[in-house]
Amino acid sequence: MFYRTLPLLIALMLFSCNGNKKKLKPHNANNDSAFIYSKKAADNALSYEERLDFSHKALNALDFKNNDSLYAQMLYQKSWLEYVLGQYDSLKVSDRIITSENAIKDNSRILALQHYLMAYYFDKVVQIPDSAFKRYNTSRFYYKKLNDSVWVGSILNSMGAIQKNQGDIFGGKETLTEAIPYLIAGKNEDNLASAYNNIATSHRKLYNYQDAINYYLKAIALASVQKDISVYKNNLAATYLDLKEFEKAQAILEDAVKDSTLTVNDQARIQDNLAYAKWLSGKSVTVEDFLEPLALRKDLGDKRGLLASYTHLGEFYKNQNSQLALRYLDTVIQISKVIEAPRAEQDALEFLMQLNPNSVQLRDRYINLEDSLYQQELKVKTQFAKYKYDDEVKQEAILSLEKENAEAELEAIRERNYRYWLLGSLLILIASTLAGIYAYQQRFKRLKAQNRADRLEASYTTEASFSQRLHDDFGAGLHHLMLLVQSKAESDKVLDELDALYQQSRDFSREIKAVDTGENFKEALLDMLNLYKPEATRLLISGSKEISWQSLSNVTKITLYKVLRELFINMNKHSKASLVTLIFRQQTDALEVRYSDNGVGITTAKGFEKNGLLITEKRMEAAGGSINFESDQGEGFKSVISIPNY
Repeated sequence: MFYRTLPLLIALMLFSCNGNKKKLKPHNANNDSAFIYSKKAADNALSYEERLDFSHKALNALDFKNNDSLYAQMLYQKSWLEYVLGQYDSLKVSDRIITSENAIKDNSRILALQHYLMAYYFDKVVQIPDSAFKRYNTSRFYYKKLNDSVWVGSILNSMGAIQKNQGDIFGGKETLTEAIPYLIAGKNEDNLASAYNNIATSHRKLYNYQDAINYYLKAIALASVQKDISVYKNNLAATYLDLKEFEKAQAILEDAVKDSTLTVNDQARIQDNLAYAKWLSGKSVTVEDFLEPLALRKDLGDKRGLLASYTHLGEFYKNQNSQLALRYLDTVIQISKVIEAPRAEQDALEFLMQLNPNSVQLRDRYINLEDSLYQQELKVKTQFAKYKYDDEVKQEAILSLEKENAEAELEAIRERNYRYWLLGSLLILIASTLAGIYAYQQRFKRLKAQNRADRLEASYTTEASFSQRLHDDFGAGLHHLMLLVQSKAESDKVLDELDALYQQSRDFSREIKAVDTGENFKEALLDMLNLYKPEATRLLISGSKEISWQSLSNVTKITLYKVLRELFINMNKHSKASLVTLIFRQQTDALEVRYSDNGVGITTAKGFEKNGLLITEKRMEAAGGSINFESDQGEGFKSVISIPNY
């Protein structure tokens, strides 16, 4: 419980110090009692239960609560004590009162503390990331009004960590980077170290390993708490494991594991990583080195930690006991489904596919999981961006309303002396408001249109790391491997092919080449078509010279490139065509491409999923375009593509 309440204890102390500077003047005898009760409610020598009881008494004794600053302080004190005592139903009731009371709406410090309290509850207790993110963001707004750099930076760090953990790596890195100047200004080195650690983890997930190492070293150098230093060292060692620098990782972990201040959870994590590093470097490791941290994680109920332990055990037994390895990896998949950790399931599937390369079910599950992960990550990215944008609009409206209220009050004072000016001032105010509303609506429409195009372009950038390997290199490799196994080829050849596939899967995200959308796009497109065209197949292209390629948007170019690549891959693998024809036509608001070949054709009602054409249809739908297929078995294949130019 203490680790959850530590930031809140600091917040309460800060609030109490500010409150003591302001002398409260009770209105009557009841308020004298309320003041005495409030002092007891803040007495750290009393138990939390006793302090909560005095908070209730203080609130019951207060008269004219809407005019007494003590009322707001006691409401927050009560809410905080309910959190500490785990009385979460009562906490929710108190939260509704605080956030709805008119008497507290002008008290930025109380609102900042309350929203942070609830954000921490959603983040650490019930683990609802989107609710935690929203409340952190609202708390940040009020601390920003108070010019409190320490808290603004700390909250941005928490928000960035949520985005990172939920898969919004780029958005999280942006938020964490925003936190750095506030943390530096507030001279809070431990929070700054935490932010550096989160940024480092973001870089690691983006495969920017050197940047990750630099930020981990910054975090280690700044941190003053030994436990935090050991945790950051563990993360640094994990990065060296990614780089296959096992000796460096082992040395760091052997130093970190000696820290007596580590929590049981962190101790298990470091022990497991140390055993893994030793095993990867070829050192002598027994299964007990993996089972000991596994037992600690079981006792703690640390399901995410269990995923790492079982995955490492699956790798450990992969070459010496395949049945036991399968059992451990199956456990990873089961746990990942329970806690909704699809990345862990994906890693386990990769190892299972190595153990059972002929399993179509495993391959299909891997591909489906890849698609769902892409959709989920795209949803998360837009979700958190929308939260921040909506909250900024809301807070701007609040500030605008506060400004208007102040102006209205000033106008009411002036009304006694300037009665004849009222009508003119009112008309100016209405005109300004209408102009502001109109300008806001126009700006919102532009942002919405631009945001849609940006999201789509970002989706293609991410998609580039998946599609090519799955449909070209990796799929072809699997097919070749199946042929080797069916033909009972020599075991050395099979193992060589397996090793090549393994290396391809590890380097998957690093070897993808983005589409060149610059002035060389046409040449890149034609080169790609010739690359995927069999040597014996003739390719006739008409109308490409009449197309104004430079006027096409990047989204249109990328969509065209990927759709034609899917068609040529399908033709290469299945059609046996000797002639392929492409006709380009520039329409008024779209680019039209007609594709045809004289191959064996397909039955369009049955062959879409197996030939990748269903993915092509989905790609066109996402781009706002269309693609039509005309084909039948033995009668060639035709397609008409229409892509809008954004």
